[in-house]
Formats: sequence, structure tokens, C-alpha cells
Amino acid sequence: MELGMTYEGAGINEFAEATYKQYATQFPDRVIGWYRLAVVQQKQGKIEEAIQSLLKGAELAGPKMDSPHWQLAFWYIELGDFENAAKQADLADLKKPNSMQVQIAKGRIALGQNNPELAIEILNNNQLIASIPDGYVYQLLGRAYRANGDEDKSREAWSRAGQSKPNWPDPWTAIVVKHVVGLTAMRQQIMKFIRAKDSLSARKLINEYFTYDKENRVVRRLDAKCNSLNGKFAMAMNKYNVLISEDKTDVASRVLLAKLRMHLKQFQSEEEIAITKEILLKVIEISPDHVQAKILIESNA
Repeated sequence: MELGMTYEGAGINEFAEATYKQYATQFPDRVIGWYRLAVVQQKQGKIEEAIQSLLKGAELAGPKMDSPHWQLAFWYIELGDFENAAKQADLADLKKPNSMQVQIAKGRIALGQNNPELAIEILNNNQLIASIPDGYVYQLLGRAYRANGDEDKSREAWSRAGQSKPNWPDPWTAIVVKHVVGLTAMRQQIMKFIRAKDSLSARKLINEYFTYDKENRVVRRLDAKCNSLNGKFAMAMNKYNVLISEDKTDVASRVLLAKLRMHLKQFQSEEEIAITKEILLKVIEISPDHVQAKILIESNA
């Protein structure tokens, strides 16, 4: 689950989907697996698959957990399936009566079913209007008044409306955000240990980080740097070379490789110095304004 959240927080939804599928298969009775799977499927435009996943989660949801139902209602609305949207909105309303999400869903359903009077009755609510940012309710009211033939009120509503839709947080949004923030803090701490040449503490934290995300390129560079601090120069150079082979535009790894070569005696022959220079010239070819690469070339002349 934590690995899936890492991918999701980084926007790598395809990997997150695969990871959440494994989790949901292993723990089919846990709502969180189906919910997170549905969210990342929807982000990839797989709305019908997302609905099927979340329906499984909704079956497992407790008596107070309304979010799977109103989320399903919104997705059904996007598909124009107002009958199923209404069923899910009613289920959400039973669990948590008259929530903002339920009111918005019911208002949108009324609009979709060509019942603008009901939509106006639901949405013309000062508390609801004030609770949702960027004048979103006015967008819906503008549509409802126009459909009801009241152009003056429609124009007035649209004059107060914003352009965006609300992003409704699900029960685990904060956990995903907290997890990603935690990994960011971990990367920053690893950098501090590396700068302080505390390779033991850095290695411990790098190993922990890799249990969540083995692919992060920043931490992989720090991993190589930690190897060099421990005198494992060949291992460090190999890791830099792997990073470069994966991304030919990776100037950071090229610079680190060049700097390491410049500090090792076995790379101080004319031939090896020329190779180091070629590495740095490639950096400048990729990034012409790279100041550090230019300084290193001059110092290596």
C-alpha cells in the first residue's frame, strides 16, 4: 500500500494501479485497496474500470463511510448514467445526510434529468455556496436558471462563478499526501547526512527509502555518493553509469561521475583525463549554461 501511495503521490498512476491491484487481490476485504485502485484508474481515464473497482469497495464500506457512494455518483454523472448516480447519492445520503457532496450530486443529477427547478431548489443554498470554493455552485445555478428560462438570474449566477470544479478529498487523500511529504523529508535528511559525510546514517536511511521507492533517481545518486564516501568507488561509478544509460540527458549523474574520476589517482593519466573531459563536454552539449561543468573542465585542463 505504501509503495502504491508513493507512485500515486508522484503521479505515476500506471505503476500505482498495478501495485494497488496486487494489494486488493491479497486483501480483498479492505476498502482502501479498492478505493485507491479506483482513484488511479479514474486519473488515467479508465472510468468504467474505476467504477467497477469502487463498487467492490462500496460493498465493504462501513455504515458511516459515505465517500465511495458519492464518488460513484459523480463518476456515473460523468457517464450520463443518472439512474445509478441517483442510487449512489441516496446511499451516501443515508450514511451522512445532506453532505456537500450529496447536495452537489443531486443538483447535477436534476440538471442531467432536465429538472432545473429541482436543481435550483437544491443548489440555491447560501451555506452550500459559501462552503465550496471558486463559485462552483454558481456554475451549476447558471446552467439551471438558463434551462429554466430565467436568463437574468443565469447571467447573475455566471457573473459570480469561477472556472474550476472542486477536488473532493477521499478518506485517504491526507495519508497519500503525508506519505509523499514524508519521503521528501527523508530525501532531504539523506542529503544532509551526505554533506556531513555521515555515510553510516545516510546508508541506513537510503536503505529505508528504497523499501518504498527503488526508482527515485535523486536517491539513487545519493546511494552512489554514499558508496564513494565508503571507498567503494567502482560500485559508485557503476551506479552513475547505469543512471546515465537510462537517461542520456542526466547531467547531474555525469557531473558526479566526472568529479569522482577527478579525485581518483587511477584516472589521472592523459588518456583518463581526456575521458573525464569528454564526460563534462557532453554535459555542456546537453546544458550549454552549466556553470559547474565549465569550471570542472578548466580545473581539469
